[in-house]
Amino acid sequence: MWAVTRLLWGRGPLVAQASRSFSLGSCSLARTGLPEPKNTDRWNPKRAQFGVYDNIGILGDFKAHPKHLIIGPSWLRGWRGNELQRCIRKKMMVGSRMFFDERHKLNKRINFLYRRFNRYGKHR
Repeated sequence: MWAVTRLLWGRGPLVAQASRSFSLGSCSLARTGLPEPKNTDRWNPKRAQFGVYDNIGILGDFKAHPKHLIIGPSWLRGWRGNELQRCIRKKMMVGSRMFFDERHKLNKRINFLYRRFNRYGKHR
């Protein structure tokens, strides 16, 4: 019992091990110094293709717009909008040529998104 009280009052060896020195952190900032420079890939696809369509207006006599050169589905070329608008546009453009199951899933998605946007949209 006397050993426990001696440890609690700071006379034992365990208290010396558990004690810490606290600082404001100014010396830790001086030790770290400047961060290491980042190794960036200068030829990744995004950087390599930056400005690739800038010369279309100059060389092409301003007849072609870069959005017309984008390859993708016909209902998405040069168009912006949310998911509901995209599904409605897809149904209008290719709905008659879709398989029954795909068209059914698309209609279900349109109904779900229509209800969701009416309940939780920005206009509420």
